[in-house]
Amino acid sequence: MSVKLDKAWIEKYAKKYDDRAKANKKEYLLEEKIFEYIKGMGSTPLFLTKDILLSITEWKAARVKGYVDKNDEQYIKDITRVSLSTKNERLKIEILTLLNGVQIRMASAILMFCFPEQYTVMDYRAWDSLKAFDMIDGEINDTFECWQKYNEICREIATQNGVSLRELDKALWQYNGETK
Repeated sequence: MSVKLDKAWIEKYAKKYDDRAKANKKEYLLEEKIFEYIKGMGSTPLFLTKDILLSITEWKAARVKGYVDKNDEQYIKDITRVSLSTKNERLKIEILTLLNGVQIRMASAILMFCFPEQYTVMDYRAWDSLKAFDMIDGEINDTFECWQKYNEICREIATQNGVSLRELDKALWQYNGETK
């Protein structure tokens, strides 16, 4: 591949993502609403409410919103309280999959909104972009090991290029959308 995944490339595609999202005001405003809500909870959110979980679901994969809506409010608070407070990486993500309608990729979006400096969204579009740059191999799947590997690679790329994980995530997602 003659294209180089560097800071300039990341910034270029992240900006394209932002421009596209801003054109679709609903998507942009939803992302902003989620970040603002969670930021309002303090430095580390203690738990998520059903309303904010449904907003994250709508942002990531609206097609599963009906399944997520079947979760009881208290159950959501209890599950997310454990996830957001544990230091155990496996427990942090896998406990979220106890929620109806939540698999690893959706759980990765939940963690990204709560801890954007530590986690990114595992998505097949971004995964395929990394594959195109020979930075990851194999197929994406909803396992802890896959999520862990993906986050490690993304953290390394973001650190090497002095960008945020979210900026990298946007660039990878956008690039795949333009090349498919």
